[in-house]
Amino acid sequence: MQTHFLHQFRADIATGKLEVFSIGEAEFAGAELPVERYAFASRLRALDALQLAVALELRNQKLVDHFVAADTILCEVAGHEGFSVINPEHS
Repeated sequence: MQTHFLHQFRADIATGKLEVFSIGEAEFAGAELPVERYAFASRLRALDALQLAVALELRNQKLVDHFVAADTILCEVAGHEGFSVINPEHS
């Protein structure tokens, strides 16, 4: 089953259905603000803050308006940041 999903994931990237973005210094710097806002109060983890920072930048570029994640805390924080959140575990 996992092999099927991996093949589908790679096919979606190859066909342009999904786009891969590189993460660099700017994205790590962008994660600082979510960490400052939510790390202690909401227990947001560092890599989740990085994922959120990338999503915020993509939203600023008008490339995304929904946030998809299965992590409850990350979904809650993304909602606080104004995203329409989709948690596939609660759909």
